Amino acid sequence: MIDEEHRAAFQADGFASLPRLVDDTELEWLRGVYDRLFSEHADFTTGDYFDIAGRQDSDRPARLPQIVRPEKFVPELVESAHFQRCRAIAAQLLDIPEDELDFYGHAILKPPNYGAATPWHQDEGYMDPRWRRRGLSIWTPLDEATVDSGCLHYVPGAHLGPVLPHRHIDDDDRIRGLVTDAVDPAAGVPVPLASGEAVVHALRAPHYAGPNLTDQTRRAYVLVFMGAAEEVADPEPRPWLDKD
Repeated sequence: MIDEEHRAAFQADGFASLPRLVDDTELEWLRGVYDRLFSEHADFTTGDYFDIAGRQDSDRPARLPQIVRPEKFVPELVESAHFQRCRAIAAQLLDIPEDELDFYGHAILKPPNYGAATPWHQDEGYMDPRWRRRGLSIWTPLDEATVDSGCLHYVPGAHLGPVLPHRHIDDDDRIRGLVTDAVDPAAGVPVPLASGEAVVHALRAPHYAGPNLTDQTRRAYVLVFMGAAEEVADPEPRPWLDKD
């Protein structure tokens, strides 16, 4: 499923392109699940659906809508061949047994023509600094992901550095999305993918996805896998996570 080249790229660069993980039949099933979840989002009252790039009280259409833990609503996602493959890959790359991995999913939608950019950030920037968890994200587009439609970009090797300073998008703490200004965008390397292919990245790897400038929806399904939490003796401050 993965080889030493994938492992070496993940360790050195913080990300690695993966072979196609989803066959045509499962891809169509995932698209159907995905579309149904987003069409029914008005029924979600637990905060699982939100616009990561905008205020939740805004009247304008969501520019970067997201559903967290879609497996809560469709348990079959965890039984899928795609999930089993991804968990096996995570276990190999993290050297953690599959049954010791925690996980959760994201469904992230970039609508055609106006889907917002996902600004530079690190997944670890969202995490409580009092605890450290080894983990990774596996990002699978259900549609072709190009530079114009919003494929991911990475800075090779930047995952070996610290968690960078972050702030809320537009400096508005009513917006959930975070951005770091400590990345040189010119250093970013795009990773275009065909539908059903995937890219894996470390939780500390800075990454970005541009706006969707095409006439096609860009649907992405993300699985995050993590080992057990380890307490940090002297946690670094992350003031952007502080709540009044």
